[in-house]
Parts: sequence; structure tokens; C-alpha cells
Amino acid sequence: MKHQEVGVNYWSMAKAMLIYGALTAMAWLMLRLFNTVFTLPRRLRDQHENIQTTLKELQKRFPDLNITEEDLLNADKELEKLMKEDEEAGNETKENDVPTVDELPSEEEKKTV
Repeated sequence: MKHQEVGVNYWSMAKAMLIYGALTAMAWLMLRLFNTVFTLPRRLRDQHENIQTTLKELQKRFPDLNITEEDLLNADKELEKLMKEDEEAGNETKENDVPTVDELPSEEEKKTV
């Protein structure tokens, strides 16, 4: 056998690496899409059933209340509005009720406390 020299073709090696990486990423993406296609309807159905059972329980507990799905969706907005009003009221009381210290306690008062 003759002495043979091996040459490394870096360009074809890098190209093959990128192609295999892209194929792997596409295969992963396809698996995720198939998983989503088959599990999303089940999750949405379970979520809808959960909302319906919650509404039924609330109607059993409080028959006088007439709560609909729209009321539940609007509850978030009302809660944010109430929280903003509460924060504004809290800021006003903090600014008006700032305690002041007239005198520092003496050493004897510190010992008795």
C-alpha cells in the first residue's frame, strides 16, 4: 500500500452539520405541532368544563346572584379598577398621616421601656 494523505474538507463538514441541525430542529418542531394539534382541543374542552362547573357551583351557593361568563370576564377589569382606587386612597393617607418626632427619649425613658 502506498502512503495516502487524508484531507479534511471543512466546508462540506460544516454544511452537513448545519443541514443535520436544521433537520433535527424541524423534526422537533413537527413533533411539537402534532402534540399541540392532538392535545389542545382536549385542554380547551377541560377548561370550558371547569368554567361551567364553577358557574354551576356558584349558582348553587348563591341562587340570588345571576353570574354569567361575561361577568367573570369583566371581573378582572373591575378588580384592577378597585386596586387602582385603593392605591390612590392609600397614597393620600400616607402623605397626610406622616408621624413627627418632637423629642428624642431620654436615657431614663429608654431604660424603663
